[in-house]
Amino acid sequence: MATGWEAMREELLHEPETAHVLYMREHLGKPLVHVRSSTIRVRRPNAEAQLLFGADCGSLDDAGFCAGAVEFLVAALDTVNPAFAWLGADAPASEETNLDWVLGRRVRDSVREARKLLRGYSWTTVCPEELSVRLGGPGALDATGAFHRVVPLSAGGVVLQATETVAAYTDEAVHGVFEALHPVLPPGVPQFDPAHPELRYFPADASRFGG
Repeated sequence: MATGWEAMREELLHEPETAHVLYMREHLGKPLVHVRSSTIRVRRPNAEAQLLFGADCGSLDDAGFCAGAVEFLVAALDTVNPAFAWLGADAPASEETNLDWVLGRRVRDSVREARKLLRGYSWTTVCPEELSVRLGGPGALDATGAFHRVVPLSAGGVVLQATETVAAYTDEAVHGVFEALHPVLPPGVPQFDPAHPELRYFPADASRFGG
């Protein structure tokens, strides 16, 4: 895979429609990690990326596994200023983010506005440089205490890891992430989606949140 990754990346730069990479464990027979990238019919620079853990991987409470996944994400995105990316185990494998679902946002609008409003948040969230600056930059985000790790990307943007492991991403941690990011989150009152009960979010209107 290491020899083919660069070729895949170059192809996506020319025709960035969609790409999938599955990391498999033979004895599981299911994806261990699913990397998905798609422009959702909107051309560059509006891009979105998701990295989804396989539900049966049994490593969501393994600090080493989780750290490695974040390091992979950092390495994959370090040379670009991504509009949005997230890493977690709390949303379906679709173009919609957690906030797209619970705020009833159209994907095309969500993608188009990704450098003005953060599309969503999860255990690990990638915030583009434009929004990181509005939040005070990596130092200010680190000072909020809401994140286990704050990793600036060399080409802009920042990777925000909420807790050491995915399993430790409790409701309290979700609240902390929301509080740190609410100035750049889309407005609206989240509505529970019975079709996707696994979605994680803090049930408050970001535009009216006061702490």
